[in-house]
Amino acid sequence: MSSKFFKILSENTGKKAKARVVIPMAQDEACAYAVIRGVKSGIMKAVLIGDAKEISNFYGEIIKSEDVNVVSETDPNSACKIAVQMISSGKADLLMKGLVSTSSFLKSVLGSQDGLKKAPLLSHLTFFELKNIPGLKLLSDVAINISPDEDTLEKIVKNALEAFKLIEKKQPKVALLSANEKVSEKVLSTVLAKKVSEKFSGSDQIVEGPISLDLAICPESAKIKKYQGKIQGDANIFIVPRIEVGNVLYKSLQHFAEADMGGVVFGAKCPVVLTSRSDSNDTKFYSLLLGINLWENGRN
Repeated sequence: MSSKFFKILSENTGKKAKARVVIPMAQDEACAYAVIRGVKSGIMKAVLIGDAKEISNFYGEIIKSEDVNVVSETDPNSACKIAVQMISSGKADLLMKGLVSTSSFLKSVLGSQDGLKKAPLLSHLTFFELKNIPGLKLLSDVAINISPDEDTLEKIVKNALEAFKLIEKKQPKVALLSANEKVSEKVLSTVLAKKVSEKFSGSDQIVEGPISLDLAICPESAKIKKYQGKIQGDANIFIVPRIEVGNVLYKSLQHFAEADMGGVVFGAKCPVVLTSRSDSNDTKFYSLLLGINLWENGRN
């Protein structure tokens, strides 16, 4: 069964205006497929910054399109600076990482002068849909925040809530994942989850934790274990306590479950598309598609 969510997203994105996407060090196989597909679909324009000869090799005839502009710059730091300045000056709408290290790329995004930071925290969001369980879900954070404390985890939750509502327009249920639902000083993630969930107790948001993955995603498990929370196997957002948990879960979704998925960095002045060289071609395109959709919804 193919993804219902990403199919609908693909059909509905780019109807009003083409997003202007800028990619520093664009001579990268990890993003070339997505950009070519996006330009051919008519949903975007692209500014490809990098080695012009190598860009030509990766992108072929698409660089002759009126929707593609190539900017020659071989220094990664300079390429990132140009890309960020284009966003800041209103000459581009979206930023996508090319063949540059994630740390250097994010350093440019967070820079004090031309940086694009808007929210108190940047976090990575993975939107996914399982083939046997319908409905959009979100996982965070698998790529940026390594070992979040109470304040950081709260901000990760807030970013996830804001982004999910931009895409789905509904109130989600947030699961703060841990090994089990019982608080124990021996399992620090349970203590952390409890503290963060209490911060939302007086709001209209459903943020629950600690909670194990089976209780968050399987109604039968919640019933068997007599779990009394508001989440009964129907969580929409899954927040991990540490980056290695997120990394393992992300790759499990990718390789074991073969989930349809896409990821973006949220909290900047524009969506930031961050793909991995090991991601599937569909994941690369879905990540770009999500970024464009978040841009569309965020400017309305």
